Amino acid sequence: MALATLEQLKAQVRAEFADEDDVLQHYLDAADKYVRGFLDVDPEAQDPPLPVPDTVNQATLLIAASWYDTRENAVPDTLREIPFGARELLNQVRGWTFG
Repeated sequence: MALATLEQLKAQVRAEFADEDDVLQHYLDAADKYVRGFLDVDPEAQDPPLPVPDTVNQATLLIAASWYDTRENAVPDTLREIPFGARELLNQVRGWTFG
């Protein structure tokens, strides 16, 4: 179960065509992995699997969109940071049990 879908990310970045789908999916997969590591809780590993909170979904989209938008940026440290809003959303549920 993904924390966010490609369709949601395309809406977030206003991508209307399939030309960038592979690139967007790459950033979405990376953001998904980042968020799971940040939270200390994997919703899929719970028994039964837990629903993904809207805040986690939105934070995943914010991170993936930020990385996509700054992929051409010449500053090497840019991709190490996540958007402030995403961090605040994730801190609300970090280490909690979803549900």
